[in-house]
Amino acid sequence: MSVIIKTAGKGELPFEVRLLLADAETGAELPLSVPASFFRERGWAAGRLIGDSDAEEAVAAARVFECICAGVRLLSYSDNPKRGLVRKLCAKGYDRGDAEAAAAELEALGYINEDSQIKRRGEAMAERKLRGLRRVKSELCALGYDRDKVASWADGCGLDFGEICARAIEKKGGIPDRGDPDGRRKLMSYLYRQGFSSEDIANAAKLFSGMNTKE
Repeated sequence: MSVIIKTAGKGELPFEVRLLLADAETGAELPLSVPASFFRERGWAAGRLIGDSDAEEAVAAARVFECICAGVRLLSYSDNPKRGLVRKLCAKGYDRGDAEAAAAELEALGYINEDSQIKRRGEAMAERKLRGLRRVKSELCALGYDRDKVASWADGCGLDFGEICARAIEKKGGIPDRGDPDGRRKLMSYLYRQGFSSEDIANAAKLFSGMNTKE
């Protein structure tokens, strides 16, 4: 049995092609919206006869298109890595295979740019939340970002974690004097939990002492 592509044209969305398929024998029609990339790859055109297997692929592509639209809505609320977007789409009831195909398509379309997301979110974690590099990397990976991409950003981010650590110390009220060993231990524990290294803390202590001396 064959199916004819009665019409094929651009949809409302830039990545959408609208098809109208019709059974060549019965004339029964099936309107579908599919990703433009799917349509281009097959070289289809209006008036062409396709087989049942091709029609089934078009129906599967329509499911992916629905998933892509759901993904665009999710991305309009917040940044999501591919892995995180797949998780959210699956939680909404979409098939994992469709969700993975949708996330890959959205990355190809430029809706997902993990490198820029990692840079933006990593800098915000460090500068606003006063996190050390170790914790920033851990939290980015927990969000679903690729470990290699996170490591690459971390190696070249250029952030001064000693200065950020000094700000964290200031926020906690400064460095307790030597007569308060419990306070000093608590501060060190806090800084390590924030993800700062021993080197960051040593540099921060020098910076903090310098700031107090100037005052």
